[in-house]
Order: sequence, then C-alpha cells, then structure tokens
Amino acid sequence: MSYEELLNQVELDSQQNTDSIHRLANKIWTKISPIELRAICMDVWEEIGKKLGSRIKPLVPVSQDRPVTNLIFGSGSFSTGRFQAEQYQKVKSYLSKPPIILQGIVSNKSREHGCNGPEIAKRFKVANINLDFNDWYHENVDQNEENPIRATRYWYPPEKEKDINLEDIANRFNIRQNGFHKILGEKIAEKVRYPTDIASARGYNFQFCRCMFSHQKNAPPHVNDTHPADLSYVDPQNKTKLYVGWQSGATQRMMEDNISQLRGSLIEIEYMDKISQIHELDEGVLLALGHGIQLSSTKNFNASEIQNILKILDDYYFCTLEPSGLILLWGITETKIPIAYQDINGNPISIKQKAVVVGNQILSGINAFGYNFKKNLEDLEEFLKQQKIIR
Repeated sequence: MSYEELLNQVELDSQQNTDSIHRLANKIWTKISPIELRAICMDVWEEIGKKLGSRIKPLVPVSQDRPVTNLIFGSGSFSTGRFQAEQYQKVKSYLSKPPIILQGIVSNKSREHGCNGPEIAKRFKVANINLDFNDWYHENVDQNEENPIRATRYWYPPEKEKDINLEDIANRFNIRQNGFHKILGEKIAEKVRYPTDIASARGYNFQFCRCMFSHQKNAPPHVNDTHPADLSYVDPQNKTKLYVGWQSGATQRMMEDNISQLRGSLIEIEYMDKISQIHELDEGVLLALGHGIQLSSTKNFNASEIQNILKILDDYYFCTLEPSGLILLWGITETKIPIAYQDINGNPISIKQKAVVVGNQILSGINAFGYNFKKNLEDLEEFLKQQKIIR
C-alpha cells in the first residue's frame, strides 16, 4: 500500500471515530446540561472512590452560572488546533447550546513569523491572543539576539548539564516562565469573557505555568496535550515514560523498538513553575490512547510520515473530546494509586499515579480510554443509558 493509499484509509477511519463521538454528544446534550451530568457523575464517582481509597474529582470544572470554556494554544501551523476549532463549529450545527465554548486562540508566534494562530482565530470569530516571543524578547531582553528561543532554552539531557552554567539556565527559565508568560497571561485576562476551564496544547512549544492564569487565583485550568507516541510504555528501572519528546523523534524511537502498534497519546499537563521541574517531560497522567496503526503496515514509511498518520487517526479524535463535551465525563483521583503501565515487551509495570475514570470505568495506563476505542465508547454509552440520560 502506498503512503497516499494508507493516508486515505486513515482519513476515513478518523472520520468514523469523530462522527461516533459527535453522535453520542448529540444524544447527551439534547437531554441534559453539563452541571446536571456532573452531579450524576459525582454520585457514581463517590462509590468508585470508596473502592479505590481515593476521592475522585472532575478533570474539568463545571460552573453553575457560566459555560465551560476552552482556549487552544499553538505555535506553528495549528493543524490540530484548527481541527479542534472546526469541531466546535460542527457541534453548533446540531446543538443550540453547546456543552463547551471556544473562547480564543493563543499563540506565541505572529503570522509574520510563521504561525497560523491569528488566522484561525479570525476564521472562527474567537479572540486572537497573540504575543510573539521573538519580538517580545528583542524589545525586553536583547534586541541583538538572532535566536531568542535557542537563547532561552533551559532543558538539556542530564549528561550535558555539566557544560551549562546553572545560573544561566535559571535566568532562561525566568525569562520564559515569569517574564513572557506573565505578559501573555495579562493578554488572556483582557481578551476573554470567562475564566478558562480547559487549555488545549496543540503544538505549543513552551511549557505551561500558573502565571499564565494568575488572574484566575487558585483555579488554573486543566491542561492537556496531544503526543505523537504511546506513553503507556515506561522504563522498568526508573518508571519514566520511554517515548517522550517533540515531533517525530518519539515516533522514531517506537519504530526502532519494534512496538507492534504505534499509537498517539493524550496527556494531562502539569504546570512547570519551578526550575526543579525541567526534567519532568511528558510525565503527566495518561488520559487517552489512540487507535493507532500496526508497525507491519508502515515499514516503507519514515517517522515523519507515521507521525502525520497518527495525527489524523489519533490526535483528531483527541481534539473532538472537548468540543463534544465528552471530556466532562472524565474524573481523576485526588491521590495516587497503583496503575499498570508496560515495558517494551508488554510486561506490566506498576506505577503509583492518579487514576482516570471515564463514566463508570477506571481507564488508566495501558487500559486508558481509546486503547479499545469502539468498546470504550460503547461502555460509555451503556453507562449513560443506565443513568437514564440517553436511550
């Protein structure tokens, strides 16, 4: 099968997945409001929490007096961010009162520097919150620096840190997190009507920090990120995720390790507020796994091509969970409990982590939502029928 033929098949499969999510969303939100659904989930989660030994809280907050809100963050082409914005338009075509609203597009590059964020915001008539990091750096730090992003890099592999001045790294961290993001946060506060409940990282190349949402006091939003590799695989020695990193590099390592089913992941992002956190790369809770594609079907393709396939097949369904409101059925334990992950041979590895509950199912680690997408969606629909929300 040629790459074009495989891509066409993947696009059809992706469309079926997103259509099935929208069909379920249509059934739910014509019958019930987010706050009513939340009350039902909390009752169910209370009983599950007793068995797990931990209280379960909503992944995304729901307020009585305003809609649930989303901001989409990106730094480049905004292909996944654009797809997510398109899904909000699709929800509006069948629901008069969508469960979640898109408030704006946030970008740290301007259109002049190759970012499509401002254009996407204009197209979908939402707030354009843009602060170009290069321009900001030249105006506030060093007007002669040729590459501000490289000049403020603060993550290095531990073996290379010995060659880096730690005071310099701390200064770089402070420039990005406490300097640039503080101003970006002020722009967010100016441009949006409601507090942000969900921040979607869709190709945003900086780490999130709380000062981006300091105007929300003690209630920063839930942040999630799409990732181009299967983060259910961990190192059995140090329990860290094996396929972390940016762009196709993580996909390449999966291929080199002969992982039979190549998948993408959706993870919760933890705020990076201290320099001691800089090595916590992609270590957030695993929220969902992609359907993926068999390695044997991809032997003639390179990692970038496979990454593009996983973006369409997996990221696009991840990007439908927020507009459809299905993300409101996700709960998470307040304390860590043993969760099954796996080594590269598929052997289970137990890690203490917060557990994820979707509807009335505990779906974490190797059993995260999406590992068996069709069954997971059927189970969720059955849960909603049991609660008399849908027929």
